[in-house]
Amino acid sequence: VELAAHCTPCLGPAIPADWCLCTSSLAAALRSSLRSPSAMELGSQMPAPAQTVFVSPSCSASEVSGCWRLHTTVPSGCRRLPAASDLTSGFCMSAAVAAAALNVGRRHVGDGRRCRGFRHRAISAIALKAAEQGGAEPDRGFRILEWASSALGGQKLLVKTARWGSKEAWRTMVKELAPQSPDGDYMRAKSQLISPASKIPAEFSIGGHAVYVGNTCPWCHRVQLALTLRRVPQNLVASVRLLDEPERASRGGWAFDPSRGVSDPVFDAADLREVYDLAAGQPGGSGYVGRCTAPLLVDRQARRAVSNDNPQIVRFVGMARGADVVEGKEVDLFPTHLREEIDQTNAWTYELVSNAVYRAGFSTSQAGFDRAVKDAARGLERVEKLLEKQRFLCGDRLTEADVMLLPCACRFDAVYAFLFLRGACGLWRERPALKRWLFDCWSLPGVRDTLDVQACQESYYRTLFPLNPSQIVPPRPEGSLAEIGPKEVLNEEEAAKLLHWRDVPAATA
Repeated sequence: VELAAHCTPCLGPAIPADWCLCTSSLAAALRSSLRSPSAMELGSQMPAPAQTVFVSPSCSASEVSGCWRLHTTVPSGCRRLPAASDLTSGFCMSAAVAAAALNVGRRHVGDGRRCRGFRHRAISAIALKAAEQGGAEPDRGFRILEWASSALGGQKLLVKTARWGSKEAWRTMVKELAPQSPDGDYMRAKSQLISPASKIPAEFSIGGHAVYVGNTCPWCHRVQLALTLRRVPQNLVASVRLLDEPERASRGGWAFDPSRGVSDPVFDAADLREVYDLAAGQPGGSGYVGRCTAPLLVDRQARRAVSNDNPQIVRFVGMARGADVVEGKEVDLFPTHLREEIDQTNAWTYELVSNAVYRAGFSTSQAGFDRAVKDAARGLERVEKLLEKQRFLCGDRLTEADVMLLPCACRFDAVYAFLFLRGACGLWRERPALKRWLFDCWSLPGVRDTLDVQACQESYYRTLFPLNPSQIVPPRPEGSLAEIGPKEVLNEEEAAKLLHWRDVPAATA
């Protein structure tokens, strides 16, 4: 007997295969549906398949609310089954299927008695509340698994092949985004444009430089923070906004869109690749060969690229003379007496926190992921213990070390904790010292204007589709950074106490 031909395709959690409805329940259901006891006589007045039969957990049709459809196949190896009252959901099936099932039941089951000599397929039930979809049939794809079960005698081979194929396709896409070691560890490529120290200017100049930055990128955020905290005006170093839209970019992911007010004031380029071609291309117009990454610092006068190495750009912004002067002083992110400590702190916070989260996110092996998560957990614990003893990473005032770690902290709960670390390290805000430090940084003037957290999260979850094929964006942890952070921005006098300052020569000032 083949009941599946009459079944309605459906979705939802599967009922275990050793459940069925007792025939008395089917009889009650049919009587309710047809409003005629004579319908229970075998072979009499069968209703159209489109009609439905309601069966509640208690076998009382009147108790079912909404329409549930039952996907039924005939059981194989029939045995004594629990009563229908033990089912945990309400179901319905077409009346024709119910009658056929009743026919089988009367001949071979007999109200739950053990059947003998009857060979048929295992019953499985999948419930779908059709009323919620306006009665529309669910989309079940190509039904490949159903075909495999029938044609191949089981789905084992198909499932194994599909699992292997999807993993290899994913691994290949991740390698395109993030180079891998033979062991499946993400290996970040080194910056390709690093200027000799002698060519990095010691002073800002009007109309001298532009830096190309995007909201999503934490390395760009470092530069934005340095420019903001040092109060470098746009006429000295112009921040050129980039859109994270790989579909528009000819290489990489960064592009412009003048219709949205995002354009290139230096080269009038269409995307960052064109900027690289014009600012760092080979003599003779052969264009740039390499990765087109942001941030990118450009000399506007010479129309040439200076650096795409974010630590070098941050150091340039942090040390160059000519930023905004307050009472003969300017903000110093790299004070002389702390330089060695800052360099050491930058090294371990990068390896154990800022880059560790990316190593976890782009690992293509379980071992690689485990190594990255272990490093990230150690790094977070080390930072927590350090900040329990002092307000900032290198003492009681903010330095370049805090600027380098802050972008990771701002993105951690919204992106890294789940998309990259898969929940393995918890949330940033769950660690008291880290949370307090983040709030101290967030309260400084201008800092909260350097990042759009919501847009950043959207970009990660939708652009990095190999890590999130569905491109579904989850809700952020309760309370965004703007909501749970300090409501008020520190005034200039309060903020000044949290920064290092250096004297400006009288002629410069």
